[in-house]
Amino acid sequence: MELLFGRRKSPEELLRQNQRALGRAVRELDRERQKLEAQEKKIILDIKKMAKQGQMDAVRVMAKDLVRTRRYVRKFITMRANVQAVSLKIQTLKSNNSMAQAMKGVTKAMATMNRQVGALG
Repeated sequence: MELLFGRRKSPEELLRQNQRALGRAVRELDRERQKLEAQEKKIILDIKKMAKQGQMDAVRVMAKDLVRTRRYVRKFITMRANVQAVSLKIQTLKSNNSMAQAMKGVTKAMATMNRQVGALG
């Protein structure tokens, strides 16, 4: 069955793949946020232009759009922080796993040394 679906990926490969996907998501969120911020600046300029022309109905509609855009910018910042938090948590788990593996090796070495010392004495 394994050959039909490809070989099973090791935990390290899965970790690397997930970290890359999270990094891609962060970059995409940054791009979208930058687009929204540019749109926000454009809306502000349009609001000023319409206000000078005395078109207050258009200004009200654009002001609502400006508020909505700013809310989306905040949401994108929050999402980016959440994705980075997940990435950091995964990295921490990897570090903890590496430390546990190292300690397992140390424990085996200590047990071997104890057996050798016990056999001598």
